[in-house]
Amino acid sequence: MGDEIDDIEFARQMLSLKENKYEENKSGGMKQVVKKSHKISTPSDLPDGILFHILVKIPPKDIHKYVMRVCKSWKEIVSESFFIEKNFMESKTELVIQSGLGRRMKTKLIEIRKEFECESREVGLSKLSKIHSSCDGFLLMSEPGNNGMLQIINPATKFCLTIPRCPSHCQHKACSAALVFDSSTKQYKVVHVVTDSYGFEIFNVSSDDDELHWERVSSPWEDLNDRPFNPINFHWKNPVSINGRILHWYVDSAEYFITMQVKEEKFSRTYLPERVKQINKTKNYALVELYEFLSFINCDSEKTMNVWVLEDFRRKVWFKKHTIVAELTNYICPYKSSRQDERRMPRFWNLVVVAGARNGEVLIIEHKKNSSVFIYDTKSKVMKPVSSNMKKLESFVPHKDGLFRIMKSIA
Repeated sequence: MGDEIDDIEFARQMLSLKENKYEENKSGGMKQVVKKSHKISTPSDLPDGILFHILVKIPPKDIHKYVMRVCKSWKEIVSESFFIEKNFMESKTELVIQSGLGRRMKTKLIEIRKEFECESREVGLSKLSKIHSSCDGFLLMSEPGNNGMLQIINPATKFCLTIPRCPSHCQHKACSAALVFDSSTKQYKVVHVVTDSYGFEIFNVSSDDDELHWERVSSPWEDLNDRPFNPINFHWKNPVSINGRILHWYVDSAEYFITMQVKEEKFSRTYLPERVKQINKTKNYALVELYEFLSFINCDSEKTMNVWVLEDFRRKVWFKKHTIVAELTNYICPYKSSRQDERRMPRFWNLVVVAGARNGEVLIIEHKKNSSVFIYDTKSKVMKPVSSNMKKLESFVPHKDGLFRIMKSIA
């Protein structure tokens, strides 16, 4: 970690580097410009390999705002697709957290560091923006006042693209939507569903066709009577996205959830781990992304929580990664906490995992009744409530800044 900070700091210092330094000599009461005698290395003096190693560690938003303006050679380096991919891998993962509804909605980016330190910053979006998903540094969002149209933005580069209105005329207040990437065609797509009886809608953002349009894909169930949920009470929520290549939807089933592989645009059922005997399908288990894999987390009792990881998607192989036991958990109560519900560890029955952080080492847990948020470290087995100054949390979207581009412009 220390080497990474040094590289970033060194690169930032080079942004303001000048070949000659001048200092002011006030000894005679007059300003005298003195040229320093020692030689100062300029960016052009660095070998390409070392320069790449330094620049690739700079956050994408700083590259776009500062690095690309330094010189032509630097701009060419950071514009290469290989550099963009490597820089994205170096980019830290944050959580886009939204709370409240309507004009009271708040959106923040939160990074969870070691020792449970949380650093938050503003995303710079409209207060009415609803975030649906993240993919390759892009955010898919919607605004109620934008005629029911979705938008793709890149917070690091300020890129913005408005998607034509979907055929279902959804206002995107209670629907499911995600931005995905088809690695076989190198194209970005938007997947949307408001009701499965209408069908899923897919929009190819990067299509070369002269006329861009939405396409409808049939429901995951050939017979709608086979659906495990009551369509009157069930609302599709944003799917769990695995690197923007595979989508998973919770469908209120005690046996399976719905999966879509982006390349094939086909749906399938992914069954829960066979060893899980007791499932309370009323939100007593969660689907989240951990370690860049899908994770299934359920409670065996009020004192035990299991974390399963789908390590082999094609063969549907589940592996139990963690077992969290209440008696073995070191619960840290905030100093002089005035909230009674924070003074003692809550029962696991009342908790649901909503996201992961630090490459899956940390679980973000929400209390289903009072919306309190907790952090659990899988290594140290420490659990602690977190104060984010945000009430009624609505969504947690893992996000990494990136420099990727969408070349197709939509009129």
